[in-house]
Amino acid sequence: VEQLYSERDEEESGVSFGDSLSQDEMDETEVSDIGTSRNLVSRMQNRGKVRYGGVPELLAFVNMVSNTPPSTLSKLEEELGVLLNKTDMVIKEGRYRIDLDVLLFPWRLTYKAPGPGHVPKGSFGKVHLAQDTETRKRMACKRIPLEHFKPADVEIQARFCHENIAELYGALVWDQSMHLFMEAGEGGSVLEKLESCGPMREFEVIWVTQQVLRGLEYLHSHNIIHHDIKPSNIVLMSAKAVLVDFGLTVQMTEDVYIPRDLRGTEMYMSPELVLCRGHNTKTDIYSLGTTIIHMQTGSPPWVRRYPRSSYPSYLYIIHKQAPPLEDISEDCSPAMRGLLEHALERVPARRSSATELLHEEALHPSREDQPRCWSLDSALGDGTHPLLRQHSQMTDSTQESSSLYTEDSGPYKRKGSLYIDLGALAGYYNYVRGPPTTEYG
Repeated sequence: VEQLYSERDEEESGVSFGDSLSQDEMDETEVSDIGTSRNLVSRMQNRGKVRYGGVPELLAFVNMVSNTPPSTLSKLEEELGVLLNKTDMVIKEGRYRIDLDVLLFPWRLTYKAPGPGHVPKGSFGKVHLAQDTETRKRMACKRIPLEHFKPADVEIQARFCHENIAELYGALVWDQSMHLFMEAGEGGSVLEKLESCGPMREFEVIWVTQQVLRGLEYLHSHNIIHHDIKPSNIVLMSAKAVLVDFGLTVQMTEDVYIPRDLRGTEMYMSPELVLCRGHNTKTDIYSLGTTIIHMQTGSPPWVRRYPRSSYPSYLYIIHKQAPPLEDISEDCSPAMRGLLEHALERVPARRSSATELLHEEALHPSREDQPRCWSLDSALGDGTHPLLRQHSQMTDSTQESSSLYTEDSGPYKRKGSLYIDLGALAGYYNYVRGPPTTEYG
């Protein structure tokens, strides 16, 4: 990597590598199984339209879908799919009917004021809240038009399980769309929280960063590059954060991955990724560094210094400019600034790994430095807590406001982002007050 992207990146490298996309090297039994069937409908008729199965069955199904002519799929009269979750998703007589056995709703963020339903968008898909009508299990359902669907959208998420990777529950074809059911995040994405509540406080950033790094550490240990780490692909749950959207993910078979195309979202891309001469898992670390800046400031890096109106593309800026250390928040702690310098190191070989960043001082602050509480009752009862004293002073100066955050209180978007819907109190309150006690030792 150092040869492919050094500080003198103008020099051409003579190193070349073969294609390293793991999804092009599927299990032989699955390939032969798919190759023997050209008609998805006839293949599924003898097994039930929707059935339970394991990861091999799910991967075989999505590959059959991708290899089935659109004209055949357009004739489907019933749902087709494979479900991994036998406990919470109830198949009835070979069917799992959309809007009957499982209901889909527009996603409403728990920390937003009531308003029109919001449907977040991913890469070529929309995410809905889903609920099984019998078990009442809540899930996220990503709908991807079949013309945009590819097996890579499912493969990594199905094959690799980790607490910081959204668990996949199954896949279903209906109405010219692939429906991917997965673990739901009660708090929405980090981007949605930023848009609703403004910049995050440092202890919030620390907690999210820890969660993401654990997920990346696991992926990178299997030579997997996510390729699209950004706030919208980090989803908040009651006691954890998870990575989503694995459509651009690849598993390397060499030390360096040579891409066929540009992968990722440009404002979060690493310099070596923009250069298109090869990269490895360290590109995700750089993207995490830019994501931390976004969480701190409420804006992606580069955009304040280089407005989008004047710079339609940031690729040249990322390639030629130094890492966006100037965009780090002014009130960033020295320890967190040090972590960002290590994550945004321009030369990949000198950039820290996920494991190394997890041991950074910034992610292990002293207990006194970070406000948090263990429950609502303990928080309300602890009148000596510094954060509560600060809140009391804020309340007195804001005409006895009944909440820490309001839409109109601009100056308090950072200091008081604890605007909570009672329905999401248990999960979201845990999140905004920081990690559990064990996180600090």
